[in-house]
Amino acid sequence: PYFGDSYSRTEVKKALDGFSNITYEDLENAWPESAAKSVSEGKICALFHGKMEFGPRALGNRSIIGNPMLEETRAKINSTVKMRPSYQPFCPSILEEERKRLFNDSFSHKHMAIAFRMKDKYIQDLPCAVHVDGTARPQFVEEEDNPNYFAYLKALKKITGYGVSLNTSFNLHGRTIVRTPEDAIVDFIDCNIDELFIEGYKVQKKEL
Repeated sequence: PYFGDSYSRTEVKKALDGFSNITYEDLENAWPESAAKSVSEGKICALFHGKMEFGPRALGNRSIIGNPMLEETRAKINSTVKMRPSYQPFCPSILEEERKRLFNDSFSHKHMAIAFRMKDKYIQDLPCAVHVDGTARPQFVEEEDNPNYFAYLKALKKITGYGVSLNTSFNLHGRTIVRTPEDAIVDFIDCNIDELFIEGYKVQKKEL
């Protein structure tokens, strides 16, 4: 599904240098592990990497990510990032290798369009990954689908025990999904996202 726009690291750095209220460091290929550490600590992060997704869901390249194991994650994203009603659910990205562990009846669906019922014993550990009826609309991820996003989920599993991440589209309420590096930086600045990972650069807001 990754058929959209992409931008070079040179273009991204030029965009970053155009903003005076952010700082950044170049993590190069180590950014998935850094993102996993931040998410495991409860931070809300944004990802901008490679070609933009084509279709109705963000699938890791223009995504806002969070820890589905923490009760407050859903409320924090709805109230301070997305600025939308608290009842609106989120979908999880899940390693394909976790599918049979977490779900009784499922198949390898990759686009967050089909709901599967999670096993009861895992719902309490992943409260922000399921709806009130105990179902989730997952994106099951394999390495060949998206190597960087796969690396992020593998690193998250190593830390938390679950290769599961909350994943929602990288945009604010009333705005379209981010397309350019400038779009990503503006949305990052304008809401309560803690860190932005953009083509290997880790971006944070300057302390006031």
